[in-house]
Amino acid sequence: MTQVRPAPAPRPKLILPGAEDRTIVIGSTGDGKTILVGWLLAQQRFDKRAWVWLDFKDEVLLDEVGTPPMRKLRLGDMPGKLGLYRMFVRPYQEDELEDWLWKVWKRGNIGLVCDEVSLLPRGDAVKSIMRQGRSKRIPFIGATQRPVGCDPEIFSEAQYRVLFSIGDEHRDLPIIKGLFGRLDVRTPLPGPFYSYW
Repeated sequence: MTQVRPAPAPRPKLILPGAEDRTIVIGSTGDGKTILVGWLLAQQRFDKRAWVWLDFKDEVLLDEVGTPPMRKLRLGDMPGKLGLYRMFVRPYQEDELEDWLWKVWKRGNIGLVCDEVSLLPRGDAVKSIMRQGRSKRIPFIGATQRPVGCDPEIFSEAQYRVLFSIGDEHRDLPIIKGLFGRLDVRTPLPGPFYSYW
């Protein structure tokens, strides 16, 4: 008599952010946040809209982006064509960045990427982009080491949230628990570069 094994349970399908979605990635230095953000960006359609990477830290990974070529954009200027842009920004340029973000909000159809979300201005432009990004066609991909100190709208309005690790359990854990619901984020992951999605 042959024994029939039950079929394995289907694995949950990983659904990636769409063209209008907002995504936030949280994790410590070296977890792989920038690699994931770059990969998520690479899945986008650069022939449908301009995407601007707000580069606060002269990210060397961006020097390796080759397809499509990354154009440089000065703070204050708007992208003239579809494609991928890199805008160098410094933390002390908060007012100029706030003004530029209002231009993005007004124009719409521009994707934004920021690997240092905690350095974004705390004015109303970020809040408006996060709240109305879907209707204004302003998708957002962001990363931060710590949720403390970031504009709450970045987390509350994100349809996709990724957690690699928790930097400061005392201050960050209450926020992270609020973002990830009943998920036990203290359970060790199988290894490095794994994340909760």
